[in-house]
Amino acid sequence: MNNITEAAFLKRYFLVLLGLVLAGCLLAVPYTAWWLRSSGDVAVERAVTTQSKGNFAVFGSGVSQDFVDYKLQLYAKVKPEIAAVGSSRVMQFRGAYFRKPFLNVGGTAGNLPVLRSTIDAMLQIHKPEAVIIGLDFWWFMPQWNADPFKEEPPTSGSYNYGFDSLKKPWTWLLEGKISAKNFIAPLLPQSMGGFRDNRFGTMAQQFDDGFGSDGSWYYTGESTGQKRPFDYQFEDTLKQVRYGTKAFFHAKPLADSRDPGGISSAHLDAFAEIYCRLKARGIATFVFISPLSVRVLEAMREREGDYQHLFRLREALLARGIDAMDFTDPRTFASSDCEFFDGFHGGEVTYARMLRDMADRWPALLGYVNMDRINATLRDWRGYALVPDERLTSRPEVDFMNFNCPKRKP
Repeated sequence: MNNITEAAFLKRYFLVLLGLVLAGCLLAVPYTAWWLRSSGDVAVERAVTTQSKGNFAVFGSGVSQDFVDYKLQLYAKVKPEIAAVGSSRVMQFRGAYFRKPFLNVGGTAGNLPVLRSTIDAMLQIHKPEAVIIGLDFWWFMPQWNADPFKEEPPTSGSYNYGFDSLKKPWTWLLEGKISAKNFIAPLLPQSMGGFRDNRFGTMAQQFDDGFGSDGSWYYTGESTGQKRPFDYQFEDTLKQVRYGTKAFFHAKPLADSRDPGGISSAHLDAFAEIYCRLKARGIATFVFISPLSVRVLEAMREREGDYQHLFRLREALLARGIDAMDFTDPRTFASSDCEFFDGFHGGEVTYARMLRDMADRWPALLGYVNMDRINATLRDWRGYALVPDERLTSRPEVDFMNFNCPKRKP
């Protein structure tokens, strides 16, 4: 009798447990979908609509770090007269420094094949008058990408309510990336910590990190001291240089190269083809080699033989008839480590300096650039990585790398 009672008890126990699990799932799934929609993490279309109307809004999704879907949708709406294209190392060009409609399409190209396919996708939508292309030196050796002529589609994002997306808010909660208050934010008014209407995505909601309406990126959380920099004092980048890992792989000159420094001739050919294709379509094309922080550059100079694909890159491009500005050393245009977010990502002031030098070098760019705005920024915000903007945050920039950088208002 006791065994029967015990069996019945266990049956009821597991039925109740199953009911609770089912009820939990029935509540959790719609709540998670609601959370993602309210936060704006998968609301690419809403973000694009808001930003393309000229309203200041920030899109910083935690669900996906592949931005091409978002950038191409914004590009189709804005139809800019001038655009910046490249990796994350062009994302600090701001629309405020241009006289004509501008869009930053940076963060979309991780190698030469994707640069080509992204530009092709842009041109199928709209032909700009001018393009600024930022080059990463590691694109020009086979260690990074074996076949520079291989057809690769633009990287596609995953902004949807699929299973992986639905898991993320719970994962972030368990990992401490969002707080319990963040998790119930859809239930709260904005004044009490609820989600803001002009912020789209977890990163934008939490730290004001993300893409502004001009497509440029804001590193707000790090620069205002809300979170510790991933590359604190450039330690991660310096480690990559020391051990030759990731983009800072060590490479000896290629024996079959016909170009200076033994740089891959195939990769130089591939970029020359992209460059000539733009020029042939009547698009003014301005090319630069992206900058490094002083600390990282000095570490690379100590191993100069391993980085000929950087130190001879401009010479190799010139030999192909491509006049590129070489911004590798930030000291040549009066920038410093105080204006860098990490070892190889300069900040807004660094990129304003580069834009000024490019316009000085190439008069054709002067018609697009707002030199008065650039000069005012360089006068007032020397040593800053992020120029203050009340639409973004009221928090001041701090010495987030502890490099003893002065962060005072004029």
